[in-house]
Amino acid sequence: MNIGEKIIELRKKDNLTQEKLAEKIGVSRQTLSNWENNITCPDLNQAKCIVEIFKISLDDLIDNKTEIGCSRKSSILNKIIGKTCYLDEDLDDYRIAYNTPCKVLDVNNEFIKIEFKSGKEVITKLVPMKLISSIEFMEEGE
Repeated sequence: MNIGEKIIELRKKDNLTQEKLAEKIGVSRQTLSNWENNITCPDLNQAKCIVEIFKISLDDLIDNKTEIGCSRKSSILNKIIGKTCYLDEDLDDYRIAYNTPCKVLDVNNEFIKIEFKSGKEVITKLVPMKLISSIEFMEEGE
């Protein structure tokens, strides 16, 4: 996951618009949009501001191998981590349909982190729980 994708996920996880996050960092919305689209990158002072806002480390922000996770898991939700399921959700993502098997990587009361295949690509996505209307778990060996 690149820095632009991380900024998008962090911003959405905190329910911030580009405008609100840009204001907190002290940059224009267009500058933030350029970061999210990987046209430009934040400088060190701006990156420091981002990690302070989202309470992550600088390594988490800039390391392409580090994924953004969920935190504060409840004990009930812990039991679905690692399970494969079908999600009925209101996402505007053409790559995932109701019959797309998704593996639950992480979950809390606000977000579910899933992994699914779209063609040959394996995609990891952080989905707000409020967009999910149902979850159907697959039987073992299905």
